[in-house]
Amino acid sequence: MKRVLFIYNHHAGKKKTWVGLSQIINTMTEEGCLVTAYPTQYRGDAGEAIVRWSADFDQVVVAGGDGTLSEAVAGACSLPQPPVIGYIPVGSTNDFAKNLNLPGTQLPELAAAAVTGVPYVHDVGRFNGRSFLYVAAFGAFTEIAYSTSQKAKNLLGYNAYMLEVVKKLSSIKPHHVKIECEDRVIEGDYLFGMVTNTTSVGRFRNFPPGNPDLSDGRMEVTLISPVRDVKDMEEFSRAFLMTDPSILNSMLTTFSASKVKLTGAEDLLWTLDGEAGGAHQVVEIEVVPHAYTILHGK
Repeated sequence: MKRVLFIYNHHAGKKKTWVGLSQIINTMTEEGCLVTAYPTQYRGDAGEAIVRWSADFDQVVVAGGDGTLSEAVAGACSLPQPPVIGYIPVGSTNDFAKNLNLPGTQLPELAAAAVTGVPYVHDVGRFNGRSFLYVAAFGAFTEIAYSTSQKAKNLLGYNAYMLEVVKKLSSIKPHHVKIECEDRVIEGDYLFGMVTNTTSVGRFRNFPPGNPDLSDGRMEVTLISPVRDVKDMEEFSRAFLMTDPSILNSMLTTFSASKVKLTGAEDLLWTLDGEAGGAHQVVEIEVVPHAYTILHGK
C-alpha cells in the first residue's frame, strides 16, 4: 500500500467540510493508501510536519486553503528530496487550486485526485529568501487578505474580502516604486503590484494575462497605475465589479522575469499567498525552477 501523510488544517474553510473528514480518509484508503492523519496545530505547522515526517511516507496530501498549501510547499522545498504533494482545497478562496484541473468540489473526488492525479513539476518564488507559492503583492487591497478575520472568511468566503474592499476604497493611495529586472528598469506611482506564478488571482479572470506557464523559470510582474481621471475610475470600477482586469487597458503593465528587485520610496506592506508578508522598502524576488511536484487532476 502507498503510505500517505495526510496533513489538514481544521480551521480552514467552512466547518461543515470537516464533517467529511472520514470520507476523505476512506476514499484514499479505497485507492490503496495507508493513511496517517495529522491536524495542524499552529501557523507554519504544515511545513514543519513535512520536514519532520515526510521521509517515512510515499506521498503527502494537504487539505486546507492557499495558506496551508503554501506552508506545505515551503517545507517540502527545504528538503533535499521534496515529497510529491496532493492537494484537497477546502479554504475560503482556494486560489491556487484553479491551476490544478481538479475534479469539482466534492470531497471524495478531490481526495481520489490527491492520490491518483498526474504529477507536474512547478516553480516556486523566493521573497527576500522566503518561499512563496504563487503571489507576492503590495498596494491596494493586499492588506485585506490577512486583515479579514478567519471567522468572516469561514462564514462569507470571497464575499468577506469584497466587504473589506468596499470599506477601504476611499483610502487607496499610490506608492512610488522602482522595479529592476533583467532587461528593464521602471519607476513610477502604482496603486497595486504583484509578482505571480499562477493563472488567476482571486476571482479575476485571466489575471495575470496570457495563461502563464508555472514551470518556465519565470514569474509575471503586474502593475496597476493610479486613477488619473473619470475614465480611469470607470475602468477601475468595472474591472473590480466584473472581475475582469483586461478592462483596465492603459492602467495595466505586465511582463515576465526570472528575478526582480522592487524598491519603494517608503516601506511597502506585502502579502504572500494571502498572508502577511511584512513591511519592506527593498524586496528581491527570484524564481526557483522545478522546485516541487504536485498532483493535477486527470
